[in-house]
Amino acid sequence: MKNKLSLFLPWLKRFKPVAVNAPPRERLRATLGACLGMVVSVLACMHFYGLDVALRVAAPIGASAVLLFAVPSSPLAQPWSIVGGNVLAAGVGALVGQWIDHTLLAAAVAMAATIIVMFSLRCLHPPGIAVVVSVSLGGPAFQQLGLAVMLPVALCSLIVLAGALIYNNLTRLPYPKAPPVAHPHKTHDPLPSQRTGFTSADLEQALKSFGAFVDITPDALEALVRQTERHAVSRRMGAITAAQIMSRDVLTATPHATIRQAWDQLETHHLKVLPVLTEERQLIGIVTLTDLFRHIASGHSSETPVEVLMTRTVQCVQDTAHLADLVPLLSDHGLHCLPVLDEQGAIAGVVSQTDLIAALYQHWLKNVLTHREAANQEASRESAA
Repeated sequence: MKNKLSLFLPWLKRFKPVAVNAPPRERLRATLGACLGMVVSVLACMHFYGLDVALRVAAPIGASAVLLFAVPSSPLAQPWSIVGGNVLAAGVGALVGQWIDHTLLAAAVAMAATIIVMFSLRCLHPPGIAVVVSVSLGGPAFQQLGLAVMLPVALCSLIVLAGALIYNNLTRLPYPKAPPVAHPHKTHDPLPSQRTGFTSADLEQALKSFGAFVDITPDALEALVRQTERHAVSRRMGAITAAQIMSRDVLTATPHATIRQAWDQLETHHLKVLPVLTEERQLIGIVTLTDLFRHIASGHSSETPVEVLMTRTVQCVQDTAHLADLVPLLSDHGLHCLPVLDEQGAIAGVVSQTDLIAALYQHWLKNVLTHREAANQEASRESAA
């Protein structure tokens, strides 16, 4: 009896609820957005198509809203899945309902056909199944509309999608996810951080061999895995921050400094970048050799102030940023250095590619010496034994 119970308990543990990795603020954000999206879309449907149609469409649109606002990274919640899945389901349900009559058999056939077509057209969307079942079973309102039932479904889908596009992005949750950033050097080489470890092709092959549908887009999954790698590196490397490796004696320019003065500073100190600061040491721009070459070639006078040609959008990091967070910025993004800001937003230093290489070398050397010392101690213990 105990043996049978020991075999049964591990299987039973599979039914344990899975923790949802969403902080309270995110749960509140998703809840409010889903409710607003559903209410607005159903009210619009009621205005144009009447109460009966709106109430029948409300349930699947509410389910679509949950996906759009709560799990926007899912392939099931992408714009084409929302609109294409729901509208396609409405059309299939209307056709099958007229062909077989509005019975349970019609609902089953319409559901099967919709799932097959959704997979084929890459618009799998579970709430669409609620749409197809509801439409194929019929009712006076849906039967009267016929194929035109696709219109109220399309209206609601577009409104709830528009709401997600506005609400998610305003609440700092990019939707839909942006495509991967193009290689800054526009070559066919992988990004430096991707030349070892797994590649996008490896991830695609793994998804194919997984043998089941994975409810996350490949781009989001790749970003998640790479973020996991960075956290693992941070844990192994310890608390090495930008403040520990940055150059503190930073040469800077004022907005009114001339191109000639900026060029002299860059040339004299063998620099590639010159931060531009206000009198309060607030960073307002950056001048690079590329900026100088471009504007000199454009015929600007050497007495032109740097505020005319400086790059105003500057990638910065906080002085608490971990070394692992600096690596992709200084390798993949093609940046030569990163201004480092303190808690007040004033510039505290600069981390260059040279600083990063030196820090990584010191960390590697420390690990080598540690492992060598451990090996020597182990050899001494074995010889003593």
